[in-house]
Amino acid sequence: TMQRPRAISNSIVLGLIAFHLAIALPLAYFLNIWADEASTLYTTQHGFWPAFQNAAADEKQAPLYFWILSLWRSINSSIFFARLFSVICSVAAIRLFAGLARRFFEPRAALLATAFFAFHPFLIWASLEIRVYSLVILLSILLITLFFDAFFEEPDAKTHINKRILFLAAAIIALYTNYYLGFLLVGLFAALLVSKKWRYAGVYLGLMVIAAVVFLPLLIGLRSQFLANMSGFQEERSIIDGIR
Repeated sequence: TMQRPRAISNSIVLGLIAFHLAIALPLAYFLNIWADEASTLYTTQHGFWPAFQNAAADEKQAPLYFWILSLWRSINSSIFFARLFSVICSVAAIRLFAGLARRFFEPRAALLATAFFAFHPFLIWASLEIRVYSLVILLSILLITLFFDAFFEEPDAKTHINKRILFLAAAIIALYTNYYLGFLLVGLFAALLVSKKWRYAGVYLGLMVIAAVVFLPLLIGLRSQFLANMSGFQEERSIIDGIR
C-alpha cells in the first residue's frame, strides 16, 4: 500500500486553506480583468446553451470549463463570482494535495509540501483567473490520487472496479476540460510500465480506449483549434531571450 499514517491534521489543512483564501479573495474582488478573462466572460455570458454550442469554436480549446462556468454565472454574473469558481477549485486542490502528500512523505515533509503548494504564487494566480487553470490543477491532483487508489492499492476486487470506474470518469472529464491533461494520462501509464505492473498496464490501456471513444466528438474540431492557436503572430526571439 502507498498510504502512510495521517501526517497532517484536518485543522492544519483548514488553516492553510484559510490563509490561501485571505490572500486570494480580496485580490479576486479588487483586481481588474484582462483579455483572456474578458474572453471567458463573453463566451459564458448568454447561459449554458450558447456556451454549449460555441465554447470550443470561440475559445479554440476543450469546452467543459466554459459549460460549467456558464451554469455557475447563471447564479450571479459578477466578475468576483466568476473568479470564485477558480478559488473553490484551488481550495479543493489544497485539500486533495494534503491527502496525496501523506502517501509519499513523512509528517513534517508532507506539511511543508502542502504549505508550499497552498501559498505557491502560481496557485494564487490560478485562483484569480476566470480561466481553466485552477480546474486543471485540481483535476491533475485528482487523477494522480485516483490512479494510486485504482492501481497501487490492494483492496477487494469490487472496490478495485469502483475505483477504476472513478478514475475513468475523471480521465474523461479531464480530456473534456483541457487537452494537455492527456499527457498526464500517458505519464501515469508510463508509471505502470516502470513499476512492471504489466497486468495493470493492460487494464489501464483498456480504460484509455474507452476514454478515447468518449472523446471522439471533440476530435472533429481538434486539428483546426490547434492550427488556429499556432497561426498567430510570433515575435522573433533570440536564443538569449529563450534562456532568460
